[in-house]
Amino acid sequence: MLYKIYLLTGIILLLVSFYQLKRSLDFIGRGQRTTGTVTSLEEIDGAFSPVFTLKTGGDAPVRYHHAAASNPSAWAIGEEAIFLYDPADPQSAKMLQYFWLFNWALLYLVIALPLLIFGIGYFWLRPLFRARRSDNFQMQSNRER
Repeated sequence: MLYKIYLLTGIILLLVSFYQLKRSLDFIGRGQRTTGTVTSLEEIDGAFSPVFTLKTGGDAPVRYHHAAASNPSAWAIGEEAIFLYDPADPQSAKMLQYFWLFNWALLYLVIALPLLIFGIGYFWLRPLFRARRSDNFQMQSNRER
């Protein structure tokens, strides 16, 4: 019974992963490139996270708080990075790096694949387990006679 739950959960997470992949690819397709400059460093629990100021097509610059923090800081004030943003929503900016564009799709896929392997593997091997169990039962009943 547990393998059915693994299989169903794996299928659902695989579909969610494909959905997130499609969203990321759509974002890349409609996104515009821009550069961002580190204007400050935020200290969060002893680690430093860069704050970028992005130059977009709008009048006001966009501030981007990077999710990764480190100690010592991996970024220095004045360093630049390339970003993608949706022209309709400049606040949706993402750093133009593989992980930051596809992080959710990768996470769901990493969880879904082992669940699918266990669920499908048990589903395929279930007849073999039942055959062995019935053979063992028959052998024990023959011994008792």
